[in-house]
Parts: sequence; C-alpha cells; structure tokens
Amino acid sequence: MSNRLLVCFISLCLLPMLRADTVVEPDHGHVRYSGRRQTTEEGGVRFAYSGARVRLAFKGSRVALRMDDLHKGNWVNVFLDGERTDKILIKGKGGSYTLAAGLDPDRLHTVEVVKATEGFLGSLVFHGFGLNEGAETRPWPDPETRRIEFIGDSITCGYGIEADTPDTPFVPEEENFCDTFAWRAARALDADYQVVARSGIGIYRNYDGPREGNAKNMRTVYDQTFFNHEDPEWDHARFVPEVICINLGTNDFSTDGPDVETFVEAYVSFVKRLGALRPEAKIVVLAGPLNDKPAYVGSLERVVERTRETLGERVSLFRMTPQGNHGFGAHWHPSRAQAKVNGRELAVYLSDLMDWELEGAGRASE
Repeated sequence: MSNRLLVCFISLCLLPMLRADTVVEPDHGHVRYSGRRQTTEEGGVRFAYSGARVRLAFKGSRVALRMDDLHKGNWVNVFLDGERTDKILIKGKGGSYTLAAGLDPDRLHTVEVVKATEGFLGSLVFHGFGLNEGAETRPWPDPETRRIEFIGDSITCGYGIEADTPDTPFVPEEENFCDTFAWRAARALDADYQVVARSGIGIYRNYDGPREGNAKNMRTVYDQTFFNHEDPEWDHARFVPEVICINLGTNDFSTDGPDVETFVEAYVSFVKRLGALRPEAKIVVLAGPLNDKPAYVGSLERVVERTRETLGERVSLFRMTPQGNHGFGAHWHPSRAQAKVNGRELAVYLSDLMDWELEGAGRASE
C-alpha cells in the first residue's frame, strides 16, 4: 500500500467524522451514478440494489461521505483513485464519514462508493460529498462507454462471499458485491453496469417456494425501481445495456425443485421480454457456479434454443466453472476465489462476444 493510500486508510479508520466546508450536493453535474435509484423528497438519492454506486472526481485534500441508512445497517466499499481502501458500515441517519484526508490538493483524485450489501437489508440515501474548503470538483476522467446489466440472485449479490467456511450463517458484513463475478467482469472490461438481483429470487419459483411458483419473482419485480411492488416503476431509458447477463434458476431448482416445463416457459418469456425491451442488446444466459447439474443446465439450453427462434444469435449460454475447487462462502455459496475465476472467464467471454478489448484486465483481481 502506498504512503498516500495508507494516510487515507488511517483517516478512514481513525477519523470517522470531519467537518466538510464544501458540500457537493447529489444533483451536482459532476456526481456520477450507477444502478437503479430514486430521488427523495428531500433531494437525496436512494439506492437499494447491490453494486449501486456514486462517484466524484475532485482536486482537494479531504473528502467525506454524507449518507443515511434507512433500515438494518448496510455496508459500502470505498475506492480512492481506483484502488479499494476499505468497507464501512453506514449507521442510521445524519452520518458524515471521512473517506480520505491528507491528499495532495494539486492532483486529480477520484472517489467511488459502492453498495456492498443487497436490498433486503434496506436502502441507503446519498446526501452528497463533503470536500475541504477551496477544493474543486472535476468531470469524471475517461467515463465508461460500455454498459452491462446483471440480473441475478445471491450469487450476483455476493451473499456470504467473505465467509471462510460454508457452515457459517449469513451476516451482512460478509456480503460484498465488489468480490463477485459480476463486479470483476465489469471492472475487467471497464464497463458501467446496473444490477437487479436479490438473494433467494427465481424466474418463477423463489428459494424453497411452491412448485406453482411465487408471485414476487424476478419477472414480476423487474419493472420496479427496487424489488417491492410498492416501489415506483423504473424508467428503462435511464440505463440502456449493450449486453444483459442473467444468472437465475438456482433458487427455482432448490429443495424439491421446480416444475421444469413451467420454469422453461417462464424463463423464455422473460428473455423474450428483455429482447423486445432492448432490441440492440445481446443476452447471455449464465449457468453456475452453484448448480451445474444436468437438469438445470439442460433447461437453460432449452431456453436458449427456444428464444433463438425469435431473437437469433443475440441469445447465448455461458457455463461458468462450477464451484468446488476454490472453497466456499457462507451456506455453500461461491467464495471470493471462485468469483475471481468466474469473473475472469466471463470477462473473456464478453470480450469476444462484444468485440471489447480487455482494457481493464488488471482490475479483475481487485
């Protein structure tokens, strides 16, 4: 760790609050967002899904985060100048968290705050960044031009990914989107992204749900800003992906399993819906890594075959390396080492599929 980042890390750990003389409001033109979000009546920006992020470029010596947690205690990852520094817990409302201090005020810095935990733990509301007096914001350098949407379940959220053994219970502090295959693939491809994922959700049957299915499945919540029916409808024009990666079905095939024909029909209808909604996007159906059984993979192969009848080569299947050789996270979920393997292989696959150079290949191991 460089001396500069060490200073920042110490600042984050030992100086939880510092007065910020200049407030960069959420609607400032230099603040950049990724992920589904909603502006609150007070002017804050609410996030719920994993991986939602806010970024700022600036020249200054200090940066703080003004953020509320609305529910149970969510964690965020902090990146300074492109390097991960720490993960911090957002506690309640009205908090101000110093992310870095002692920076060189004459050089351009970037700060990136990424939601590590998922929506069932509640929402965060961003109220702005705080900078030292005399600091100045700048446009984000080299903004991404590639766009990926990830639709999934606990594997995409990073459920229990920081746990060291599979028999440990889930705790929020061991969930981290920034260790998942999705984050690593997007980082390696230097792509902006949007995540729509929740632990336990399926195409038609959620974890341990009835064979006839659950009403609140991915097909029924996808059009909401977040995953509750009472949430406002999402404006799909706000993020237009070039490729959509879907990793669903593990929960449909959980416990006693699904009615396979119902599963296939539901998945086909969802892919066709996405194909009509995003007529220029390619769609990748992902298999694994938690389930690699023939019944599951064979069903996905049928989905791709069926949807290609109308969407053609826009739809493809990619089988991620199954877990087993790289340890496990909580409840037998993918470990960080497993996600590193899957993130890299997906990045290579998407690079070939989309004709995208792996410009950020070194980032895949972050």
